[in-house]
Amino acid sequence: MNKRIALPLLLMILLAGSTARAQSLDLAVNEFGLSIGNSPRFSGLRINAVDDGVERIRGLNLTLWTPGQNPSAAYEGLALGLIGTKARRIDGIALSGIGVNASERIRGIAAGALGVGTAELDGLAAGLILVDVKQRLRGIVFAGGWTGQAEQLDGIALSAGSAWAKNLRGIAVGGFLAGGEKSLSGIGLGGFGFYSHHLKGIGFGGLGGGGETLQGIVATGLGLGCGELQGVAASLGVVGGKSLDGIVLSGLGHGAAERIRGVAVGSLVSFAPETTGLTVGALNGLYIDRIDLEDFLHFNLVNQRFTGIQIGLVNYTANLKGLQIGLMNYAGNNPRGLRLLPLVNLHL
Repeated sequence: MNKRIALPLLLMILLAGSTARAQSLDLAVNEFGLSIGNSPRFSGLRINAVDDGVERIRGLNLTLWTPGQNPSAAYEGLALGLIGTKARRIDGIALSGIGVNASERIRGIAAGALGVGTAELDGLAAGLILVDVKQRLRGIVFAGGWTGQAEQLDGIALSAGSAWAKNLRGIAVGGFLAGGEKSLSGIGLGGFGFYSHHLKGIGFGGLGGGGETLQGIVATGLGLGCGELQGVAASLGVVGGKSLDGIVLSGLGHGAAERIRGVAVGSLVSFAPETTGLTVGALNGLYIDRIDLEDFLHFNLVNQRFTGIQIGLVNYTANLKGLQIGLMNYAGNNPRGLRLLPLVNLHL
């Protein structure tokens, strides 16, 4: 056939397939072979302008324009969409210029310039903007902006923006933010920060981080805030929480609303109403509340009970069971005359 005639004929068949759901030219035996047009069911090589009303395609599917309505479509094999691919489920590989969407599930590999959307994903998904998996994701997801908010993500989430899920088990690395809204079991690394209501593992934030319960190792550049800490926390700035149990290392200082148990080292302040272990800081058990021309330095006395060793310039506790080493040391439960002592104070 003359090439000048063949090309217009092919375009006419493809365009005809876009206006009539079941119109196609099939060169096949038992639905296997070559299909040009909008065949609803086919196995082999299928080329179509607009996929509309697709039922099941097995093999290689190439579609050239934005898809129509495909509520029941199932693609098995390799689906290539110049604009996009829309289906109920995809098993295999789906690559599209703008995006891939499967209302039920994707099993395999899916990628689109805008992104990928589905209810469940088993495999790998990538998008320059986002990957939106609503329910469960098992595998690896790459997204330029956001990895979505999957109810459960088991695997690896990588993003230049936010690597995120409601519940995440595995590794999350985000240029801006990383974490799990409800829980993160594994590793969360965020260039700006990390967050998880419940972290069990390792969390790192370039500037800050936080959560309600943090179990494991957490580190931040400027600050860390939490409800309860059980493990190791390090920050170049401050660490604060309801309770801090374990090892706390802070460049500026740390404090807890209820207690500190373990080893707490800060350059400026270390305070909590109840402390057990070793604390090191310029001010232990108190902090400067304000500076003015009337009182000059006004201290807020915090520690009510201390068991262990305090080391600092000024150490304070209302009730001491242990040792204080510093420039000035105050133990409120010592006899009068022995409560405020220089260098060392002791009560056993």
